[in-house]
Amino acid sequence: MNEPSNTTIEKVIGFSIDNYAIHYNTKDNTVYFEVYPIQEWYNPTNGDKGFHYLDKEDLTTGRNDFDKDLCLKKFEGSYCWRGVWESRLYFTDEEYWGEELKDMSDLFDKHIEPWSKSFIKKQGYGDNE
Repeated sequence: MNEPSNTTIEKVIGFSIDNYAIHYNTKDNTVYFEVYPIQEWYNPTNGDKGFHYLDKEDLTTGRNDFDKDLCLKKFEGSYCWRGVWESRLYFTDEEYWGEELKDMSDLFDKHIEPWSKSFIKKQGYGDNE
């Protein structure tokens, strides 16, 4: 897990984890996040590697540059301290396969929640657990 810094992040930062890019935007005791599926690629000819976002209109098309209006977003939400830890999730689609829900749940439980809680605690908020 990438460790958060001890300052407010005023721009979106992103991490690539388990075929998803997580974009974080933070302020004081709240972390906002958006989760985008990505596809990693590798060029054996020159050794280049990277990833691209999936186009929300054509899932077979990759987008090298991020555009919030054109990239497929799986879910978004927030995590904060308001005397208790509180998280909210907002889903983009009306229907998901069971495997997708498991992947999204694992991503939240193993990456988003721990990173968010750590970041918020470094800002001086939260409990001592």
